[in-house]
Amino acid sequence: MGLLRFSSIRFSRSVWVGALTAIIVLFGMQGLAVAQAQNSALTFNNGGFIQNIIRAGSTADFEMVMGRVKEGLQNSDDSAKRRQADSWKIYKLPAQADGSVIYLAIIDPPVPQADYTVSNILLEAYGQEEAQRLYDIYSAAAAGYSASEIDPVQ
Repeated sequence: MGLLRFSSIRFSRSVWVGALTAIIVLFGMQGLAVAQAQNSALTFNNGGFIQNIIRAGSTADFEMVMGRVKEGLQNSDDSAKRRQADSWKIYKLPAQADGSVIYLAIIDPPVPQADYTVSNILLEAYGQEEAQRLYDIYSAAAAGYSASEIDPVQ
């Protein structure tokens, strides 16, 4: 029995398309699982610091989405959500040399156990379709992000 040579096997176009589709779906599902795993709650104990780096020309989009985040929190029936909106202050720094803009958010005092994740707040406030639309705008505007617990020193 000889070795099977791939050069002697001809696959139909539909087999190639099917295989490629399966690979795309497999990697797409893996990417979705990773995104969902990374979408855990962002909470703070003593204070919170969030830095968003926004692409040149995208500040209006970022500010619109963050306005909707604040609006969603303020309009909630949950008093803890309304306190989140009150304690979340966003500051805009001057544009960088490349045109990008850094926004700093200070959460003080944070609401205990409250989730400050933008995607989760949008989903709860606006439902799946509108939250996805807003989050896509937010993601397209973003060039970088970091968040950290901060502790008062005095």
